[in-house]
Amino acid sequence: MKFVVLITLILLPISGIAQEAKQDSLKRVNGDEVTVSAERTYSAASDAEFRAADFSLRPRNSAQDMLRIVPGLFIAQHAGGGKAEQIFLRGFDCDHGTDINISVDDAPVNMVSHGHGQGYADLHFVIPETIERVDVAKGPYFARFGDLATAGAVVFNTYDKLQENIVKIETGTAQYSPEIKDRAFSTVRALALVQAPFSNENFNMYFGAEAYSTNGYFDLPQDFKRLNFIAKATGNIGEDGKLSASLLGFNSSWNANGQIPLRAVNEGRISRFGSIDSTEGGNTYRTSAIVKYTTGGLDPFTVTTSLTKYNFQLWSDFTFFAVDSTHGDEIEQTDSRTIFSARGEQLKTWFAGDAIMKTRIGANIRNDNIDVGLYHDTARMRLSTTVDAHVIQSQIGPYAEQEIIFPAIQIQAGLRIDYFNFNVTNYLDPGAEPNGSVQKILASPKLTVAVPIGDRITLFGNSGFGFHSNDARAVVTAHNDSTIPRAFGAEFGTRIGKISDLVSGSVSAWRLDLESEYVWNGDDGTTTSLGRTRRQGLDFELRIAPLNWLAFGGDMTISKGWLRDAPVGQNYIPLAPNLTMTANVLTHFNNFSAALRVRMIDDRPANEDNSIVAKGYTVFDLSTSYRINQIEIFANVENLFNVAWNEAQFDTDARLRGEAGITSDLHFTAGTPRSLRIGLGYRF
Repeated sequence: MKFVVLITLILLPISGIAQEAKQDSLKRVNGDEVTVSAERTYSAASDAEFRAADFSLRPRNSAQDMLRIVPGLFIAQHAGGGKAEQIFLRGFDCDHGTDINISVDDAPVNMVSHGHGQGYADLHFVIPETIERVDVAKGPYFARFGDLATAGAVVFNTYDKLQENIVKIETGTAQYSPEIKDRAFSTVRALALVQAPFSNENFNMYFGAEAYSTNGYFDLPQDFKRLNFIAKATGNIGEDGKLSASLLGFNSSWNANGQIPLRAVNEGRISRFGSIDSTEGGNTYRTSAIVKYTTGGLDPFTVTTSLTKYNFQLWSDFTFFAVDSTHGDEIEQTDSRTIFSARGEQLKTWFAGDAIMKTRIGANIRNDNIDVGLYHDTARMRLSTTVDAHVIQSQIGPYAEQEIIFPAIQIQAGLRIDYFNFNVTNYLDPGAEPNGSVQKILASPKLTVAVPIGDRITLFGNSGFGFHSNDARAVVTAHNDSTIPRAFGAEFGTRIGKISDLVSGSVSAWRLDLESEYVWNGDDGTTTSLGRTRRQGLDFELRIAPLNWLAFGGDMTISKGWLRDAPVGQNYIPLAPNLTMTANVLTHFNNFSAALRVRMIDDRPANEDNSIVAKGYTVFDLSTSYRINQIEIFANVENLFNVAWNEAQFDTDARLRGEAGITSDLHFTAGTPRSLRIGLGYRF
C-alpha cells in the first residue's frame, strides 16, 4: 500500500514549488495576487517560492493553515481550533514552534517562556486574505533569523494595499454521524476587507474584520468563536521611502475534546470523536501594533518596531486520573504578557574590482514581560497552584552578512551574536527555584556558497550554527551551559530553474545536529532533556507546467533522526517524521479554477523504543472556484475520501476512571472527516 501511495504521489502534480533564482512576481488568480520571494539568488536550494494559484485556492480557515504551503511542513491540531497547531518540519516535531521561527511583517509570532510550550506560535490573529508574500528559509544558515530558527523560518508579509475590496461569507458541514446532524452547516465564516475611500497614490489605508464560528465534528460541541481585525496605513515619504503602521488582533474561545486513549475507543467507552474530560478548552486574545519604515532605493535602511499585548488560558487533561483519582488531572495554563520588539537593517552595495559586494548590518531587540501560571483544576475550577511566576526575558541580536558576487561563484558569510537576560521571580515560593537571573551570549557563524552552472542550474553549499532558547524558568534552575541548545546544520543541493517555462525543481541533502533536546514542559512545569540528537535527510521539490492552464507540483522529505547518546533500539526521537509528501494538480481556465491536493505522512515512533507507533495518513483535499464578473463562488472539500485518520498522536501514561493502574497507550485527536465548505465572495 505504501508503495502504491508513493508512486501515486510522485506521479501526481505538485504543491511545493522549486525556488527561482530571482524574485518572481506571480500572476493574479481569482483576484488574489501573491508574491513569494526567494531569500536571495544564492540562498539554499531548499528555500521556496509558491505560485499564486496554489496560495489563493487553499481553504482559509486561518493563517495557521497557510503554513501548509511550506514544502515539507505539516501541522496538527489537538485542542480545539483556538490553540496553536503542532508543527512538523525536516524531521522535527517542533511542538508549537520550538524549532521554527515565525514572524509577521517583521514582528515575532513565537512566544518564548510560554505557559504551554517554548516558542508557542499562534498565527490565528492574522486574517489569511491579507497575506501578500511568504518567505521561507530552511536550516540555520541566515543571520537575519536568530532564536528558534533551527529547522527553519517562515515570514508572512501582509498587503500594504489591497488589490480589491473583498466581502465573503462561507458555511460548511462535516460528514460524521447522525448524532451531530443538527450541526449541519454550523460552521460560518464572514470576512470584509475594504480600502479607505480617502486613499490615494501617496497614502493608503484599509480595514478588515473576520468572524468565524463552528461547533465542529466531535461529539462535544466545540463552540469555537473567533473575531479578527486589521487596520493598516501606508504612506510614501520622499522619493523611495515608505512608512506603514498596522494594528492586528483577535479574540477566541473554544471547547476541546482533547487527546483520547486508543484503548478507550477500542473498548467502546467513547467513539473516536469522543472525549474523556468534557471541560477542556481555552480562550486567548492578542493585539499587535507594528510600525515599519524603509528608505527604499538601492541601499535601503529598514526599521520595524512592534508592541504586542497577549493573554492565554488553556484547560487540558492528558492523564485523567493518574495523579488525582478523585478530582481528575485537569490542568490550567495561563500566560499574560507584553512584548516589545525592534529590528533594523542597513544594506550597502559596492564594488571591488569585478565583484559585487553587498554588506548587511542589522540587529533585533526583544523584551517579554510575562506572568505565567500552571494550576491543578477540576471542571475549570482551580484546586491548587503548581507555577506562579513573573518572567522578564530580554534579547539583543546584532548580525552582519557580507556577500561577494562573482560571475562564477557567490559567497555569503555571516555572523550573529545573541545576548539573553533571563529573570524569574517565583511568586509561589520566593525562596525556591525557579528564581534569579542568568545571562547568556551565543555566537552563530554562517556560510553559503553558490555556483551557477549555465543559466538554469545552481549548486549550493550551506552551513551554519543556530539555536533555540529554553524557557527562562529552566535556564535559571539549571546549572550548566546546555540550557540553550546549539544547533549546527549543513546542506548541499542543486536548483534547476525553469526549463522552457515547463519544469523547475530542487534537491538537497542536509544534516542538523542539536546539542540537546532540552525544553520546558509546560504541561507539568518541568524540564526534559533527551540528550544530543542528529537528523539528516533529503528534500525534493518539483514543478511541471505543461500548459498555461495546468500545473503539477509536489515535495517530499525523507529523513532519519536519532538520539546520539542512547543505545540502538532506544534512540528514536519521539514523533520525528521520517517521510512526508505533498502533491497537487492546479488548473485555471476562463473563470474556473480547481486544485486537488494530497498530503501524506508516514508512520513514526511515538517514543524512544518505538514500542508505540504514531500512525501515518494520506488525505486528499479538493478546492474549486468560479468567478462571474465581481462575484466568486467557491467550494472546498477536506478529506475527500473520508479517511479515518489521526491528526495528533502521543505516547501518554494515563489512567481512566475505574482502571486499577496507569497504562502507556497511544493518545490521539481524530482528524477531520469529509467536510464541505461553500461560499460566496464579492470583489469590488
